[in-house]
Amino acid sequence: MQLNRSTDYAIQMLVYLAKARKTVSSSKLAAAMGVSHRYLLQISAKLRAAGFIRVAHGSAGGMILLKPSEEICLYEVIIGMEGIIRTGDICGIPSDEVSKEMLMLKNEYRKMDRMLERSLKKITLARIMEVDKNRNFSQ
Repeated sequence: MQLNRSTDYAIQMLVYLAKARKTVSSSKLAAAMGVSHRYLLQISAKLRAAGFIRVAHGSAGGMILLKPSEEICLYEVIIGMEGIIRTGDICGIPSDEVSKEMLMLKNEYRKMDRMLERSLKKITLARIMEVDKNRNFSQ
């Protein structure tokens, strides 16, 4: 599984907002992340549509999380940004000689998808930020 670049930036944006715990201007956020303001706005539009952030316009405007960091998991963010999480799929129509094996492989792919989903649901923004506090990267 390979995440789109915008999904990675979306996760970075959410972690930044979770650490800030307040409204952050889009220009400050774009500078902190090293992305263009326009690209940040494209990402924020998806995050807003998925219900993760609120965007306020004007001089006191910016972005803020709508949920506590404990309630935002990577699974939801990836679904919000990409629409689907899949490890793989069988290409084409397998020949008769390997059709049973490819069906088995397809079933294994679906098992991996379920394992990945369970794992990603356990990883919240709060958990990601705990790594910074504890310096324990192995959990």
